[in-house]
Amino acid sequence: MGFLVGILGRLLGPVGSRAVLLGGRSFPPSQGALGPLQLRTLSTLSRALAQPPGTLQPIPAPALLPPWSLQQVRFKARGNEYQPNNRKRKKTHGWIKRLSTPAGVKVILRRMLKGRKYLTH
Repeated sequence: MGFLVGILGRLLGPVGSRAVLLGGRSFPPSQGALGPLQLRTLSTLSRALAQPPGTLQPIPAPALLPPWSLQQVRFKARGNEYQPNNRKRKKTHGWIKRLSTPAGVKVILRRMLKGRKYLTH
């Protein structure tokens, strides 16, 4: 048993026995079921372990595609940040709000100098 642990430790390196080897680099396995690349790599490992200790061959690199290219990548939905609300728009960017603060008066003056048609909402 210690013999197998030693070989696995040398084959997998410092990452651990849960990593999947791909061309000398290791990537953690995915959360879902094992894909074809991982199964092919596991079969290569089992063949390497079946050989006598002095005849270990280098592990050939599987396909050139990384394992995450076979899975669908999902990101957070974007583009739904603006939810129009006229009350809030007028309350924060309106004429009365702009004139109520010194910084708001500066905003209106800057827009006048620039020649804006609409000074506020």
